[in-house]
Amino acid sequence: MREVFDIFIYTLLFLTLYFQVFMLVTFIEERRAAKKTQNIVRKRELPEVSIIVPAYNEERTIAATIHSLLALDYPEEKLKILIVEDGSTDGTLAELKQFDGNEQIKILTKENGGKWTALNLGLAHIDTELVGCLDADSFVASDALREIVPYFDNRDVMAVTPLIQVYEPKNLIERIQNIEYTLSALIRKVFGSLNALYVTPGPFSFYRKSVFDKIGLYKHAHNTEDLEMALRMQMHHLRIENAERAVVYTVTPRNARGLYRQRVRWIYG
Repeated sequence: MREVFDIFIYTLLFLTLYFQVFMLVTFIEERRAAKKTQNIVRKRELPEVSIIVPAYNEERTIAATIHSLLALDYPEEKLKILIVEDGSTDGTLAELKQFDGNEQIKILTKENGGKWTALNLGLAHIDTELVGCLDADSFVASDALREIVPYFDNRDVMAVTPLIQVYEPKNLIERIQNIEYTLSALIRKVFGSLNALYVTPGPFSFYRKSVFDKIGLYKHAHNTEDLEMALRMQMHHLRIENAERAVVYTVTPRNARGLYRQRVRWIYG
């Protein structure tokens, strides 16, 4: 019995080590290949893009989120920003008033129905080939969009995800999450090269508009509509890539209670 147990443990350890080495080698090789083509694809003409920002009770961060989009290194005439105010009960709508008159920004309001309904309303007002989404508590690096768009030069790529980092981590819980997010960056890149990404996260994932025409709009998915959408894309054999240089910062839970509630919501979804 002891020998059987030892064989099981050693086999498990070997497979674990093999998988980790495989992930590391794949990541290194993928970065080498990306560097060879990076300068070439950046010379292409930039397409028109639209970005949907669903917002519910985000008065603390919504203005900074929009300002980060306006600061993107991308031609203004080719960048459309659509804010969908999802029936907030705080001062979110009041914060949005400061952007009245900005030709790049369109603001829609609706009764509260959940993030997935806000995204679908936004998609109904989109006419560009590429469309992205951004959570109202996230902020993009100025070059993030330019890092994402070249991946769509490959006609097989239907969606691209960014590199997500914790916004200004201060306390222990935020720093631990920052380590978690950093480690997940390697995993996302490897999974992207294997066409095995299983989530297109809310902070700055981009799609071809035709994806929604082919497989349908967002569905109610218990606050994990980004996971449901990615799995539905995989089911239809639509390729999802990862742009590891497209940095997006997101606000994370600051205390144990908030972290627990977030993870329960994710697992439940």
